[in-house]
Amino acid sequence: MTDSNLSSVYFYPHSYFRDRQLDTVRLWKSSPVLNPDLLTRQKGRQVNKSISLSKSIRLSWKQKLPLMNVRLRPAGLPRDAVVYVWGGLLATGPFIIDLDNPYAMTGYNLTAMKLYRLFISIFLRADRCREIRCMSGACRKTLKLLFGDAVYQKARVCYPYMEAKVNTPPEADPRGCRFLFVGTQFEIKGGAALLNAFQKVYEKEPSARLDIVTHLPEKFKTRIDSCPGIHAHKATLSRDAVHERFMKNADVLIHPTYVDSFGMVVLEALAHGLAIIGTDVYALREMIRDGYNGALLQPPISIWNEAIPSPFYKELSSFKTHLEKLDASIFEADLEKPMLTFAQNPERLRVCKQNSLNLFRENFSANRGNN
Repeated sequence: MTDSNLSSVYFYPHSYFRDRQLDTVRLWKSSPVLNPDLLTRQKGRQVNKSISLSKSIRLSWKQKLPLMNVRLRPAGLPRDAVVYVWGGLLATGPFIIDLDNPYAMTGYNLTAMKLYRLFISIFLRADRCREIRCMSGACRKTLKLLFGDAVYQKARVCYPYMEAKVNTPPEADPRGCRFLFVGTQFEIKGGAALLNAFQKVYEKEPSARLDIVTHLPEKFKTRIDSCPGIHAHKATLSRDAVHERFMKNADVLIHPTYVDSFGMVVLEALAHGLAIIGTDVYALREMIRDGYNGALLQPPISIWNEAIPSPFYKELSSFKTHLEKLDASIFEADLEKPMLTFAQNPERLRVCKQNSLNLFRENFSANRGNN
């Protein structure tokens, strides 16, 4: 069933909305929206400083307890209204489910998925589940592994809404290559490895510059101060401000994450025509093609093993402890190589930037009409 068949849609409200979720509400055009006031009551949120700098990854009670993420249908809705739910299942009535990865349906609790997989499959295969919208091809693949071909065929990939931010990639700065890292959770997004790799790049190519937009742990500040090419900025800016101040003035996005299911900042970099260096974690290979628009590297540790959770997913709360013990020297050398190539080869940089914009237009452009 497609959006055009829906009589009306009610977007399930919750306290924590990301920009991409609000974009879905803002740009929904296929059927009447019953609660457009969400846009005035909510704003896009990011992981706050306290959580980002915590010594361990804080898990919500939903992640700790083995439960299904089932929501009750809001009272007073028209009988034929379809409820749009992010990551959850609706107890009664027609609904659409939007997934970053299927484990959202159990609060990202792996034990709960084992316990309730059959029940979840019944929910997803039912006629009242009007659509299964996957944020990525990786998400759809995980659905197939968990629930079989019937659910896989019912699901469709709906990349987050995004418009091209430039018509042509920005010209490279003749003073040197401009690298960019944007992510509130510095350590689990590979920040330490990035610092070590960039310092070696800077020693060989002192014209290179790295801007970091993050909640920076105190222990890394001395290391940054020792390298004139690194400039740290607090992660207090809106998405639009990050685009205007940093994305439009960068050449290469560095995203060496160990934990992402998607990576919205990578999609934003594509839309800005930036070359990208990132890790092969879950959906990132859909936006980074090694040798075409950047470099796709194997991470030294990850919560994902292709489309299934790795053993580290089960130990997510102690993931930062694993990072402290990690020997990432090989990964840092792998990260250094493409950074140095871009810093020393303007033509290679130009081609990859153009290829990022081409890839965005081919696969991710808002004009393709996911909504």
